[in-house]
Amino acid sequence: DSRTTSPTQSPLLFITSLIYHRGHHPHFKYSCHYRPRILVLLVVTACRKLATNARRMTYHLAYFDLRARGEPVRWVLRALDVSFTEERLDFFTEWKTRKPEFEWGVVPVLVCEGVQLHQTTTICRYLGEKHQLASKDLLQAARQQEVVEAFHDVSVYVAFAFFARMRQDEMQKTVMWDKVKIRIPELLKNLETRITKQGWILSSEMTWVDVFVAAYLDTYDNYLPGTLAAAPKVKCLLEHVKAIPSIKTWIEERPDWQKFEEPEGLV
Repeated sequence: DSRTTSPTQSPLLFITSLIYHRGHHPHFKYSCHYRPRILVLLVVTACRKLATNARRMTYHLAYFDLRARGEPVRWVLRALDVSFTEERLDFFTEWKTRKPEFEWGVVPVLVCEGVQLHQTTTICRYLGEKHQLASKDLLQAARQQEVVEAFHDVSVYVAFAFFARMRQDEMQKTVMWDKVKIRIPELLKNLETRITKQGWILSSEMTWVDVFVAAYLDTYDNYLPGTLAAAPKVKCLLEHVKAIPSIKTWIEERPDWQKFEEPEGLV
């Protein structure tokens, strides 16, 4: 039957055609007598093949040559063990001329299937949902998103403080950094109450939110050494994520960006 497909081509199309044309499928002489468990096995096989193909997909990440808002994306990509390339732009020598290439004029940008995805949270959420590293419970996912937005709020103050330092605006730098020193401990205190007994954020298993948050915690721990001591569950979360082999390797091998991110002159 020319309307059917081979199981070596598209697994889902194969299953669909098998069910639709049962009794006439060329691959199975007695298809009308299939038992339900055989169809279940075919569905499971198809899903595994789709998952494998998804892992093989190559993404392209573009961001500046520093951690900041690009680091959570790098961590999520590595936690998922997916293939990706990265282009690191120099803010001072490249960004002005390259900026028009990006639809919203900002980075990070993840190119997937020819489409540009902007914004750190959007990218990480997309990757988590696509690769089954996200909560399937809508209310739980919304509560996790609260945590993500809280970290984003603090990161804005951090960014303003560093840009003020670059402009040598001492007053603005002091105001913003004073806010950071207040907001980070508050953030950690609230996060501490949202760590489950399994050690993850509002979940019994790791999601992209844990990886996203850990990437920021890694940087905040550099800004305010010792702050995590007051939040032992949060500190343990960070250690668990950093122990993921691909992330551990990245931390050991990533470029020395400290010259851009040292809190010297901010504290």
